[in-house]
Amino acid sequence: MVRWTGLSVNSFALSIGLNRGENLYQIKRGNNGISRELAGMIAAKYGQISKAWLLTGEGDMFTDDSVKRVSVPFYDVEVEKYVTSPQRYLSHGFVCLPGVEDAEFGAVYSGRAMGEAIPAGSMVLLRRVDVSALVPGGDYVVVGEEFTMLRRVRRDTNSDVLRLIPLDGENFDEVRLGVSSVRELYLVRAVVINRTL
Repeated sequence: MVRWTGLSVNSFALSIGLNRGENLYQIKRGNNGISRELAGMIAAKYGQISKAWLLTGEGDMFTDDSVKRVSVPFYDVEVEKYVTSPQRYLSHGFVCLPGVEDAEFGAVYSGRAMGEAIPAGSMVLLRRVDVSALVPGGDYVVVGEEFTMLRRVRRDTNSDVLRLIPLDGENFDEVRLGVSSVRELYLVRAVVINRTL
């Protein structure tokens, strides 16, 4: 739940009125359970978090349907690995960003082909789309028969060939791929850039 806020444990502790985060660390390690008083402090500060969920771990984490709708599961794994075998990975939490209600999941982009637009270490939020819904010039994770990559995608004029364009054209080559060779296509709905790397 602390991860949902995007705060460190100590910052989260301060946000709910605690002087330090030691009690939260003990709960996280499984040494202590959460008290009614602490659950009340969290629910008072973050009204969208269910006090019952905090105390029991059962039911929905969120009390507000709009928050549930924008909570996207996040997988702390390279996006190109995740899309090829999602059943192998467990969610590491949720990302809440307004405006990307249709995103289905988030994962990490570790590549360098997208330059500064999507730097290595960024979180990308994605939605699976049909190839017929492709919007030229958008950023997509393309799953082909022989490779999976995140690139800016354009169509060749008057053909069924897609141009997978790296934004770092000095170090990466453009790839051309027939539409019929696309097994899956994921639209990048949002990019969260981690500037701490």
